[in-house]
Amino acid sequence: MDVQLMIPARSAQHGFTLIELMIVVALLAIISAFALPAFQTFIASNRLTSEANELLAGLNLARSEAVRTQCSARLCRATFASDGAASCVNTNDRQPWEGWVVLVGITTATGACDSEMRLRTQMAPSNLNIISDAQLAASGNSIVFRPDGLARPLAAPTALQNAQIDICDSSGTLTSNNVRRVTLRSGTRTAVERASDTTCGTAAAAEEAEATEEGA
Repeated sequence: MDVQLMIPARSAQHGFTLIELMIVVALLAIISAFALPAFQTFIASNRLTSEANELLAGLNLARSEAVRTQCSARLCRATFASDGAASCVNTNDRQPWEGWVVLVGITTATGACDSEMRLRTQMAPSNLNIISDAQLAASGNSIVFRPDGLARPLAAPTALQNAQIDICDSSGTLTSNNVRRVTLRSGTRTAVERASDTTCGTAAAAEEAEATEEGA
């Protein structure tokens, strides 16, 4: 009887050659070169929008608390102590903000609003400049809401307040639409708009600082 040896067939094994791997790596590098800037732009744009929405939420908080407590509430440019405590900056200039704080008066047993309580604080993120317009700077960088829900400046309690705050990306990632402009009109209407600023708001602040030094 013939005996046939049963030899298993070798399975075909396929792999990548060095040239194929180099081609794949080169393609990935090309795709990354196009995708990375777009991703960085997307992240920077989202950071701007998020910060603008936070500021808008702070304005809405100040308005609602003024109505609820029947005491004036305000959002103001803030300076931060070493322990992180925030307080309003009272200087009338257009220097970049360290951040902002929302304060509301405390209603006492006598019904007077003779002191303020911090409701919310927000430090300015890195690579973002927050700059007020000249009108808001002249009002002490404070937006004050009265118990009727309307914003009126501290120095002119009968006039409706208008204000503009620019939040600008200073990293250079965005070549256009690098500003989110938070506006207040007629003491009540708030909005966020897109804008562009090649100096990222630093030119106005620098000019103002130079004028202050010359006048000193």
